[in-house]
Amino acid sequence: MGALLPGPGGVDSGVDRIAETLKKYWGFDEFRPGQRSVVEAIVGGRQVLAVMPTGAGKSLCYQLPALLLDGVTLVVSPLVALMKDQVDSLRARGVAAACLNSSMDFEAQKAAMRQAKSGELKLLYVAPERFRFEGAMSQLRQVPIGFMAVDEAHCISHWGHDFRPDYKNIGEAHKQLGSPRIAAFTATATANVRSDIVSSLGLRDPIVTVAGFSRPNLHLSVVAIDKMKDKRLWASKILKSALGDGGAGIVYCATRKHCDEAAVQLAHEGLKVMVYHGGLDDEARRNTQDRFASTDGAVMIATNAFGMGVDKADVRAVVHWDFPGSVDAYYQEAGRAGRDGKRAACVMLFTYADQRIHEFFIDNGGEGLPPAARVARAEAERTKLKAITRWAYHEGCRHQALLRYFGESSARACDLSDPSGSRCDRCTGDLGLARVSLTLAKTKAGREVMRSDEDERPLDVRELNAEEAIVVQKALSAVGRAAGKTDTKTLAKVLWGSKTREVVGDPLMQSKSFGILKGMPDGSVRALLKSLSRAGCIRGAKPTLTDKGREVMWGRQSVQLGMPPFASTKARRVTAEADIEVESTADVAKLRELKERRMEVSKERGVPAFVVASNALLERIAGLRAGASVHEWLEIKGVGEKNVELLRDAFADLI
Repeated sequence: MGALLPGPGGVDSGVDRIAETLKKYWGFDEFRPGQRSVVEAIVGGRQVLAVMPTGAGKSLCYQLPALLLDGVTLVVSPLVALMKDQVDSLRARGVAAACLNSSMDFEAQKAAMRQAKSGELKLLYVAPERFRFEGAMSQLRQVPIGFMAVDEAHCISHWGHDFRPDYKNIGEAHKQLGSPRIAAFTATATANVRSDIVSSLGLRDPIVTVAGFSRPNLHLSVVAIDKMKDKRLWASKILKSALGDGGAGIVYCATRKHCDEAAVQLAHEGLKVMVYHGGLDDEARRNTQDRFASTDGAVMIATNAFGMGVDKADVRAVVHWDFPGSVDAYYQEAGRAGRDGKRAACVMLFTYADQRIHEFFIDNGGEGLPPAARVARAEAERTKLKAITRWAYHEGCRHQALLRYFGESSARACDLSDPSGSRCDRCTGDLGLARVSLTLAKTKAGREVMRSDEDERPLDVRELNAEEAIVVQKALSAVGRAAGKTDTKTLAKVLWGSKTREVVGDPLMQSKSFGILKGMPDGSVRALLKSLSRAGCIRGAKPTLTDKGREVMWGRQSVQLGMPPFASTKARRVTAEADIEVESTADVAKLRELKERRMEVSKERGVPAFVVASNALLERIAGLRAGASVHEWLEIKGVGEKNVELLRDAFADLI
């Protein structure tokens, strides 16, 4: 994919110009980590892909070279607000910069293009949509472009958390504009996304740098939420505590409707709220962003439309009202906190039911894409959704899991002896806020629940669905068989199917419980057992069933869990990208084939795709062995005598 970026070395006299330019236009005596080597590579003529998290100063990495290179630097940027902020900032530093976007009147666009053609500008910002039109391309071909910078480059990839089809046109546009030197920048990109960026842009032997993902000043936490009304309780407590000494907060919601609802609720709590989402016109969003930047104690309630290029250093808290659709999106949004280097809290209010929102987005996304591309996009989105859900359940250090996800395999857990080290709820047991913490408390019924130190009410979620209930019953049956002779950690390993020393010596290895939840991550199984303890179904360090647990195991009583289990126990593996588990590449490819076949069959039969087979059914079919018998097909949930032959005719040759 490209060479890894080396550290500074072999410096020539050009570096003096770089340092002088940094000091002259930005007033800095030194670069942030990772910036200098990227700038040197661009100025030296190399193609570059730079992955640098929010707050690491990636915009400087293309703005500074623009001042040292001949010609105009064309910056591809996805948002009008982002363009405006960067152009205003550059102009304030005495840099000739302009943008072309739909919010400008015709005369303003003509003036900007005239300056670009004459070479008066050093940077011209454009949206990728402009490359669709031959008239716009004809105008851009008259601009003396010396360097092309692609910002938010993850938008190129189906695997990225913010895929935008127009980004796919950039590679061809680059060729039509004479193939000037090029660099791509993004705040979050896994190996799959990086590969897509390099391929789509046609980068040749690029230098690839991935650096600066460690944000030790951010305290990362997840709170298990009961009903939607509990989000108001937690969000208000978190924000009031975080903003007690000034600063600002951001609350991210998955939908516009949730933004409006959260704004009303938090306004009643006395917070200075403002709302930002795609339903507002350009002027309203611009005014809202300006007010947020200038108001102390402001709380911006927004969808993911808000954030790119936001330059507010004193955000003391980022709260996810709904959990985001991917680890990449989470880290980019959480990364908008604490850009001044001071401590900030990043709290996700987690309820598994919110996954339905993202499933809706996935099922209805990809408009305008060919069927195969739409299926591939949906599969990629589901894989990312599973990864962020697993991170919410993750038993170990949250910082370590994130860094491993982004390729930093040597990442370590929080070192609480280091005052400047990272912190998370798994390592500290709190939310990193002076007035709100997570504690385990005994209720009158004797069960442990997670609660706020200011609220006595237990926090549960909702009734389990049928598949989740089966997973719970399997876990409880193992507890019953153990009869108080096996500790929780070993019990989780038995359920998971581990063959470590302590499991091999346990009588449960010879029972039906061994491996009965194989495919669920070990940490998730332990989280399930803890949730069952808090719900009063099991008790003790070497757990035994309570009366309630027996009733739930036999299906005679329902239970609510703060962190419900994963319904699917399909085998998965841990990839090199993450401590967070995702489906194997083979599984993804197999499901893609099955879904493409489903689309063909639905057209042949003149019925919707879901009538042929649901997504869940396709996942179960994908687990069949080659040459599976009719009896094995009939053992699959969703396959009966009336549809088994139709399903075998449609999919058997792909197994």
